[in-house]
Amino acid sequence: MNITRNQWFLIVGTILSAIVTSTAYFTDMFGPTVAKEIVGTAGFLNMILSGIAVAFAGQGQTVKDVLAMPGVDGLTVNKNANQTLASIAMDPTQDKIAPTPADASKVDQTAKGN
Repeated sequence: MNITRNQWFLIVGTILSAIVTSTAYFTDMFGPTVAKEIVGTAGFLNMILSGIAVAFAGQGQTVKDVLAMPGVDGLTVNKNANQTLASIAMDPTQDKIAPTPADASKVDQTAKGN
């Protein structure tokens, strides 16, 4: 099983969330002071991790992740693409995505924000 970067963020976030919701259990196990430190640290780390995960879950990053998958030969983008997708399709460093020949000028305009 191949676990992606985004899945690792979700796994760690789930563990941290479980720790945060276990305050009463940790209070019985470790006492209120240690429990507070554990839960506070886990909550803080979970907030940071969630913020980072947002950047990796954006539409542009999702398209790039799909392009990097084994088995994907290429994607074609038509005139209905939004600016994010059009920009990736017009990026000369992205070799597995391109606009359809019929829609190349419209995709280029969209990528430029026109």
